[in-house]
Amino acid sequence: MPQITIKMYEGRTDEQKDEIVEVFTRELSRIIDREPEFISIAFDEIPLDENAPANLLNKKR
Repeated sequence: MPQITIKMYEGRTDEQKDEIVEVFTRELSRIIDREPEFISIAFDEIPLDENAPANLLNKKR
């Protein structure tokens, strides 16, 4: 079972995460010739800090 863990700063929308899951699943399935239902994707969201992108820091304010 292929498993992908994506580390990224918190603050992305559910729609963004859904698109990430859709694209990563589709492309990994295509590349490794494995059915999408066997691919697992998890998000490891990192709390915002001074190194986070400005667009996410601005949302927090």
